[in-house]
Amino acid sequence: MSMINVTVLNNTINNSDKLNGDAPPVVNKRSWAFIFIWPAFLYILAFAIAYPFLYNIYRSLFDYSLLTGTSKFVGLGNFAKLFTEASYLNSLWISIFFMFVALSVETILGISIALILNQNFRGKIVARILLILPLGTIPVINGYMFNVLFFPSGSVVDHILNMLGLINGPIDWFQDPWKARIVIILTDVWQWTSFMIIMILAGLSSVPESLYELAKLDNMSPLKTFLRITLPKIKFTLVLAMLIRAMDLLKYFDPIYAITKGGPQSATETVSYFIYRFGFKAFKIGYASAGSLIVWAIIWVMSFIVISKVFARK
Repeated sequence: MSMINVTVLNNTINNSDKLNGDAPPVVNKRSWAFIFIWPAFLYILAFAIAYPFLYNIYRSLFDYSLLTGTSKFVGLGNFAKLFTEASYLNSLWISIFFMFVALSVETILGISIALILNQNFRGKIVARILLILPLGTIPVINGYMFNVLFFPSGSVVDHILNMLGLINGPIDWFQDPWKARIVIILTDVWQWTSFMIIMILAGLSSVPESLYELAKLDNMSPLKTFLRITLPKIKFTLVLAMLIRAMDLLKYFDPIYAITKGGPQSATETVSYFIYRFGFKAFKIGYASAGSLIVWAIIWVMSFIVISKVFARK
């Protein structure tokens, strides 16, 4: 019997079984998948999220030193002390400053480059692939790379600027507070602008081409086209990308550790580096835990406001 005849015979038998009500019961594979996923999900929820978070809250209520092993219950004393600690308030201000400046630059560059890459031109695929490369760099390695680029007395950037005639002589980037902040911001912009570009390109792909054709028929300028058509259509994607980057920038640590160590004069000490300094150098675990919870509260409130005001209207 040929293969075709066997197939026809099997189909006939299956159809007759269904008509006679003898078909095998249908198993919902999706329900079985959820059953197998739940143990892993509960494990991650318990030991990777809930336990560390609750333990952090518990430690924040104690004056606990990892160096001496002593622990004393202080209640909200660590939080009260932090809000009167000038260096902690300065680190919060530095983190918020980096967040606003770096996020603004990355958003503007991300939108501009994404609009260019959304056009049809030769080499578009190659350009998109090259823009992903900075995201593959480990943040601390990226920080060390920029440390080499701006290293005093041997700066590659100084050499290029001198060749172009823009400066005369070396610049000590890490001794001036504002120059050091510029280096830190450039480090983040170089690596994470690609993330903004990818997110915005994803939003642009959902904009119907017919809307742009109607804008051309209406002789609408490129600026009006962007403000009236493109921006409203990518608003939710853009806000989501900005929210993710804002949360990440409030926890900014790796380039600070690799480049400036919080200097000069605490000019680049973010709140994450402050927590690291007290938690893993001074071994004041309770104090550092309280500082991290304040950052978590700021991120949670910011996320709640953005999600409730923007995404709730979708």
